[in-house]
Amino acid sequence: SSAASDVYKRQIILITGAPATGKTTYGRIISDKFGMPFISKDKIKETIYDAMSENKLLEYEEKRRIGSTSYSVLYLISEELMKVGNSFILESNFGKQAIPVLENLISKYKYNSLTIRFNCETQTLHKRFLKREQSEERHMGLVANSVFDKIEDFKKTIDLANEFKISSNEIIVDTTDFNHIDINKLIEKIEEKLS
Repeated sequence: SSAASDVYKRQIILITGAPATGKTTYGRIISDKFGMPFISKDKIKETIYDAMSENKLLEYEEKRRIGSTSYSVLYLISEELMKVGNSFILESNFGKQAIPVLENLISKYKYNSLTIRFNCETQTLHKRFLKREQSEERHMGLVANSVFDKIEDFKKTIDLANEFKISSNEIIVDTTDFNHIDINKLIEKIEEKLS
């Protein structure tokens, strides 16, 4: 039998949502399940940060510049995969500035797109975000340097993530309580949308 990725031709899955909604965790599971490359904006950002920072903690402004550079790399990789018709997953807290770039690539290479949007109740999400910010495992390049410590400021990141919309082909996953997520059901939903 052919690999899963052969079944789904010219398919881009966009995983989006506010920070700390579980995008990377679930994105990797989906990637494994469907045999599609998983390209994460944050992973690119970490790589660039490590190459530039020499283990120093950079200012937030420098991190933002690395962040926008990461998007350029993300789109470059996307286009290379699209040129040869590969299906793949892109993961980021996309904002509305990503819409024209992605729409252009999707129409240029005649791709089907599916968005999986991760949502979470605001208070819960902010607590989760702050806990992650203080964790030892959090990469230096991804720590927001206290910029979103106030819930009002954090809400702006949620609003920005909600402005991203590519098509009506969308699955919404509520991660307010991780225990309530049925991963098999989610995989089934994705299979339905891709077929």
